[in-house]
Amino acid sequence: MKKFIMFLMIAMLVTPNSFALNVFTCEPEWKSLTEEITKNTADVYSATNASQDVHYIQAKPSLMAKIRKADMVVCTGADLEIGWLPLILRKAGSAKVQEGGANLIYASQYVTTIEKPTRIDRADGDVHPNGNPHLHLNPYNILKVGKIIVDKLADIDSENANFYAQNYDNFAAKMRAKIKDWENQARELNGVNIITNHKNMSYLFDWLNIKTIGTLEPKPGIPATSKHLGELKTLTEKNKIAFIAYAPFESSKPAKWLSQESGIKAVVLPYTIGGNKQVNDLFDLFAVSIDLMLGAKGK
Repeated sequence: MKKFIMFLMIAMLVTPNSFALNVFTCEPEWKSLTEEITKNTADVYSATNASQDVHYIQAKPSLMAKIRKADMVVCTGADLEIGWLPLILRKAGSAKVQEGGANLIYASQYVTTIEKPTRIDRADGDVHPNGNPHLHLNPYNILKVGKIIVDKLADIDSENANFYAQNYDNFAAKMRAKIKDWENQARELNGVNIITNHKNMSYLFDWLNIKTIGTLEPKPGIPATSKHLGELKTLTEKNKIAFIAYAPFESSKPAKWLSQESGIKAVVLPYTIGGNKQVNDLFDLFAVSIDLMLGAKGK
């Protein structure tokens, strides 16, 4: 009995005060990050999964129902969710999570985006005026966004601010240590040339100094054509290419065709949490991605 009472006392010290916190996230990476900070004390929901292209999501009633309960919303921004999120936000129950609200976080507002276009013209395909929005694939960006999430949680639920801050500090310390390991592990990828389907993994490649010299899409959002693939085959004959990369939600046909024609390995990188069976959290995401790229590159 004494042991049971002591267990309850310890649990009370380490468990936050009860607060029915609901967090709506747009993508699995922000769900995972929020869960690292809240440690199962909040109901954290992701509107999308790894098998979906976030550009093309339907504003379904089920998403509207979820966002009505939200105390906080965490999305990428930079127009990634422009086709569906504004419709859902209008149905939010609290003004604080609607556009311009205090509890709506756009990750892109807290990091430096890359690949900003020099001009905006629909003839150039699906371009993003505010830069490449797929920013979660640089772990340094994850740390920056995590700090914003923990600060916002402290505003919403001040009684448990220390709990959230400690969880973030523990997560950040582990992430920083892992970043050093990953950067050392990925040294042989430094400076290699690759071809990718769409520039949705540019932050991963930019972080590790991997050079994208061609995309399977002739223009962003435009499916591969036989003419363009023929041009890429010529490109592979003139340049040493380490591998061809694409995401789980993208068609494998263009990558496999070019791989067969060129002899260069094609690899499916997970892109986000759940992108393959081994990727269950943010640490897995980067570790597995690097392992897959090293394996595809070969010796």
